[in-house]
This record gives sequence, structure tokens and C-alpha cells, in this order.
Amino acid sequence: MLNQEISNLLAYGQAHLLLDELDASQAARRICNMLKITDFEPVEPAEDVEAATNPNALLAPVLAYAVEQKIVGDDGVSALKADILDALMLKPSELNDLFADTYAVNKQKAFDFLYEYSVKSGYVDPDECAKNDRWEAKELKSKIEIIINVMPQATTDKYPKCALCRENEGYIGRANMRTVSADIDGEEWFYAPSRHQYFDKHGVLVNGEHVASEGGKTAMKKLALAADFIGADGFVGMDSAVENGGASNTAHEHFKTGFRTAPMLRQGIRTRLKSQDYPYLEMGIADWYSTVIRFAHSNLEKTVEFADLLISAWKKYSDDRIVNDGTKNFCSAVCRKINGKYTFDIVLRSTALKRPRMAADYEEIKAGALSITDILGYFVLPTKLSEELKTAQLYLDGTLPFDPKETKIPLAKTVERLLKAQGGTVSKLEAKLNIHDEIDAVCEKILASTAVFDGQTAADFLGSLGIREL
Repeated sequence: MLNQEISNLLAYGQAHLLLDELDASQAARRICNMLKITDFEPVEPAEDVEAATNPNALLAPVLAYAVEQKIVGDDGVSALKADILDALMLKPSELNDLFADTYAVNKQKAFDFLYEYSVKSGYVDPDECAKNDRWEAKELKSKIEIIINVMPQATTDKYPKCALCRENEGYIGRANMRTVSADIDGEEWFYAPSRHQYFDKHGVLVNGEHVASEGGKTAMKKLALAADFIGADGFVGMDSAVENGGASNTAHEHFKTGFRTAPMLRQGIRTRLKSQDYPYLEMGIADWYSTVIRFAHSNLEKTVEFADLLISAWKKYSDDRIVNDGTKNFCSAVCRKINGKYTFDIVLRSTALKRPRMAADYEEIKAGALSITDILGYFVLPTKLSEELKTAQLYLDGTLPFDPKETKIPLAKTVERLLKAQGGTVSKLEAKLNIHDEIDAVCEKILASTAVFDGQTAADFLGSLGIREL
């Protein structure tokens, strides 16, 4: 009974998860206990086990057996999968030691190893990630990526305290989760790959304690040291560097991390800047939709000092267009360690502008504040859009009759706008291309709406800090 399937899993563990041969028999007993099997006899594993890139195919018959035998219901399959894989994996301490040894030699290889291990252990599931609708908006000024997240979301009552706490490692449904420790400014933090993988090796760096970000200079120093920890091939970012409006930090201090050059970070400098008080900083305004001040230097303290100065000044700034009472301006922040220099991208944001954040017609596509993920150019749209786009295409190609007075039509304003632009209905292929192009254009307009300066007003703010354009 499942002799072949369990033998395959044991071989997979040894080939991909560093399961020691001496531990294989105990792993087999643990799996058998989960499946209520008492007569397991090991057999020769299948030849293709070593070639497997993830455990899904090997697990499928085992999980099907568990459901068929009513060992678990459909809602318990995910947790059983994690428990089975946990039996085949290194202990958290063993993985930490191996990561640390690799990290001491080559940071990038250490993170590559952890990511690959997370895939092989099923914690990061490429089959689930592939369910997300995503495409690159190639016809725009910058190649932002559109992502419609359809991966299942865990409910908050299934977390120990919050979705970020380290107690999630080993919790129900996350037995196959592994994290690695990090020292950030003398505090114990940990790093874990994200299951969503919105970008290459998407991860999260989290304070080991359930505390909110302190903000200000302390947060900027931690962000810089986090960039140091991640290494030259990665970036770290935070949603809000001050506790004002818009996308703010959660109650648990953390940074988002990635190892791919995000669309915003690929952009060069549009306007060179020079600071009177910090003349040694390389500084400029990035060529991006949002208002991004980029600066870099190898001196940690001085670079962090300027970041805090910039953010503090922006928090209090007000003019004829930006009517700010001290609570409406905020920043998103990204840091990288490039060629030994701490490179900050501070995104100036505000809810105080005398204009709408975006046209109301666009809010059916994305409403609410943008996260640092969106600002970086990985535009994450709500799950409901996946089906709504398919329905909208049916109106655009004439399969369904469109009545602008009908209130229950999904994306009604978008459909009405496109039908007018395309002069009526079109072919199914054109309808699909047109709706994608429209989503691309709307996302670009939403991103552009986050810009806080135009013309002379940028010089007014920068001038108040002793910064001039070159």
C-alpha cells in the first residue's frame, strides 16, 4: 500500500532536500503515521525522481489516497502536504547552519540555495504561482509588469499572531516553511522567501519581535543594513517611512526583498541634483512615474542622515498645491548596496494634492493606496479581475450585448470606454489585446498619478533643503 509512492518521496528527499540516509527510515515512519499505514515496505524508487523540479507530481497520489480514505478532507490537503514534506527536510537549525556557511563565502549563492530549497520543499509552489495572470506592458514608457493574483489567500485566523511572525514556521499548513536568521542593527531578524513570487526570489525580511517600525532615522539605518545583508544583487523596500497616510507599515516591522532589477530600479536619472550640505552624495531624480529621489554614498551614517532629513522635511512640506497639515505626506523607500555604496530611492508621496489620485473610472481596476511592490513597477491587481476581464472581453467581441445602464456589468466603465474607442465590437483576439492594452494604460496612469511635483514646485521643495538641479 503506497510502497512505491512513499519510496519515491524518500528518494526525492535524499536527492533534493538533503535527507540523510540514516534519517530516511524515521521519515518513512512519520509519513506512514500521517497516512495511518502500518505495512510499508520500501521498494526501488522510480528513475525520474532525481529529475523532479518540485514534489507536486510525487505527492499527488499520496494526497489523493489520504482524501479517498477520509484521513483528511479537501481543506486539510495543504496542511498534510506540508507535514509530509517536513518529514523529508532539514531541521530549521540545520538549514540555518548550511545557509550561514554558504553566505560566508558567497551571499548570492546562499540566497539561491534557500530559494531552490523552498521550491523543492513545496513551500514556494511554482504551479500555484503560475496560476497568476501576468504580462509585461511592453508598449508603455517603462515595462511595468501586470500581475492579477489568483493564488489562494490564508485567512488571518490561521496565523499565530500575524502573517509575518516567526511562529509561522512550523505552524499548521506551514510545516515545510524554513527561515534564516539575520542581524539587523543588533536586532534578531529573519528572512523567508515569499510564496507569491511577484518578482525574482521575492522574499520578506522580518523583525524577530512583533513590533511596529519606529520610522525615521532608525528605520532608514535598518533598511540600509538590510540591503547590506541581502547583497549587491538584491533590493529591500518598505511601504511607508513615516506614519502618515497611504500604504503604511503593518504592525510588524518588515521589509520586502527581491533579487531582480525592478522596472523602477532599471530607470536612470532624469535630473541631476547637488546638495549644498551633502556635496559628496551622488543624487538625482529618477526617470520614473512617481517622484523618486535617488542618492548614494559608501558612508552609512551620512547617507542615512540625509535620508532622514529628506523624509522629515517632506513630512512637513506644504505649498499651494500640497495642502498638508503634517499628516498627509509620506514616503516609500528602497535601498540597494551597489559597488559598496548605499543607494536609496525615496518615493515622495502625498494624499494632500489638489487633484484626484486617479480618475474614478480607473478605480474599478485598482482602488486604494499603492504598495511599494506597485510603485516598483510590479503592479498587483485584485483577484476578481481575473474573471472580470474574461467577461469584459465577451462584451467587446459582441458575444454578450452591452447595456451601459446595467449596473451589474463588471468593468462597465472600461468596457464602455473601449467600445467607443474601437468603434463597436471586434474579433475575440482584438478584444483580448484591447482589454490588456487598456489595463496597461490605466496602470501607467495610476502610477503617474502618484507624482507629487510638476515644474517649479520640485525646485521649491529641493531648494528648501539646499539642493539644486544641475
